[in-house]
Amino acid sequence: MTRLNVILFFALIFSSLGLVNAQHQARKLYIELEHLNQTEKQYNQEYGQLQLEQSTWAMHSRIEQIATQQLQMQVPDAKRIQVVSLVAQPAFNQPATVQGEGKP
Repeated sequence: MTRLNVILFFALIFSSLGLVNAQHQARKLYIELEHLNQTEKQYNQEYGQLQLEQSTWAMHSRIEQIATQQLQMQVPDAKRIQVVSLVAQPAFNQPATVQGEGKP
């Protein structure tokens, strides 16, 4: 009977230690999860700010202003503008031959 009590006592102790360890690991992982969620929110906020900044830098009026002031570019007169239309080229169904191929 005493041996059974000792075995059950040690089983209870190891079970208790396992439970404490599992709780500790769960709390540690939860804290890490919360930290990662907070980091994700910061990255999403920074990403939104960068997208806003990119759209500001790429505004048509800003680009036109820089082209006019810094690069001394001008919009050409209507007389100097040429419209080039694309002409569809016929597709050839025959495979291209390589010179010297097929001849001994």
